[in-house]
Amino acid sequence: YHDVAAIAAHYYSIVLTDSGTGIVHSVMDATLELADQLIIVAGRSVDEAKLASETLSWLESNGYADLARSAVVVLNTSRPGASLIRPTELEAHFRSRVRAVATIPYDAHIATGGPISFRELAPATRQAARELAAVVVEGLRSAGTVR
Repeated sequence: YHDVAAIAAHYYSIVLTDSGTGIVHSVMDATLELADQLIIVAGRSVDEAKLASETLSWLESNGYADLARSAVVVLNTSRPGASLIRPTELEAHFRSRVRAVATIPYDAHIATGGPISFRELAPATRQAARELAAVVVEGLRSAGTVR
């Protein structure tokens, strides 16, 4: 991973790595060592929120507490309708553990599971994506990795 990341960094100013759900995979140590910022995506179900919270706990207890504190949790609304979890309680839980929490509203275009065209997103989703991008860039600026 270090070799691949070094090559990518030579050509790109920002390199994104999607770990999927494999935070304990052997390659993740190298990924986390090089990470400037983490984005943890969680759904609005009890199980998904619990998994995101457990990911933060794992990071905190395995030498990555600073990355956990500076992380951004993205609450993704993957189903239409009301959540069984109160959104304000879920956001408050994560705000107490990370630098920022962003919410992406339900969008039928994302729910199809195919390629995403920014133009085809609903206006509220486009705005939420822009706000998330701003939060991420602000974190990189604070870390001194982007000017």
